[in-house]
Amino acid sequence: MAELLLVPPKIKRPMYPPGHPKGPTSGKDVQIMKWGIHRYETGVLPRPEDGFTDDFGVAMREALKRVIQPAEGIDATGAIGQATFDVLWQYLDDYRRQQYRRWTPPPPKVTLPPVPSLGPLYSGGSSPMSRSLTHRTSGLAGDRGSVWPAYDDGWIIGRTILAVEDMTVIEQSGSAGGDAFFTKGESKLEYWYGHLAWTQPNGRDFERGEPIGKIASMARAHVHLAISAVPLIGHDLAHHTDYSLGAPLVGAQLREALSL
Repeated sequence: MAELLLVPPKIKRPMYPPGHPKGPTSGKDVQIMKWGIHRYETGVLPRPEDGFTDDFGVAMREALKRVIQPAEGIDATGAIGQATFDVLWQYLDDYRRQQYRRWTPPPPKVTLPPVPSLGPLYSGGSSPMSRSLTHRTSGLAGDRGSVWPAYDDGWIIGRTILAVEDMTVIEQSGSAGGDAFFTKGESKLEYWYGHLAWTQPNGRDFERGEPIGKIASMARAHVHLAISAVPLIGHDLAHHTDYSLGAPLVGAQLREALSL
């Protein structure tokens, strides 16, 4: 049994120091490795009176980077990968080796995308974040996994319509009384701009607030903005289907979905 304990296991996760893009690491494994560093050489990492913490600190990094890794012919990064772990394992007592074998790394933190910041659809207008979606886009239901919930706005022929975020035109389309096209926003939200006086070429980039078109001349002139949230949150935003208000606001829905 004692011989088995001496054989280093596979490291359960790398450990990173302060200043590393993935650091600093905290946890029981860090605390255990401090014991190995402490016993490697007298004075290299003195034990505090109240014991070692589980935080990877500067003193630990410097002990590895300046002393242990150069002495062992290991790339002196100050981090603990398998090679450094194998060295430190030899300096642990049986109790701490058992602790490490029983220890389970915490699950990785889920990093959610930021909530999009969407500008107004036209100068003086409101952001889609403060609007509710009133209907689905006729003819697009199910296209790329979305029913393309939308709202209508603008209501003036020739009104300049803006990009609500940084976006790229990705596909051509059409709409009654005008042109239409799909765009993909920097946030991963996708949009269908409809009833515009002209289209935009595929691959054309727009910055937030940049004019993207004008409302076409037609009865009840308006711009139709459909939003697919499927690429960002995996499902469509809640919406009505009868052109009525009252569905949860786009912004409230995105904030909730991206804070889970």
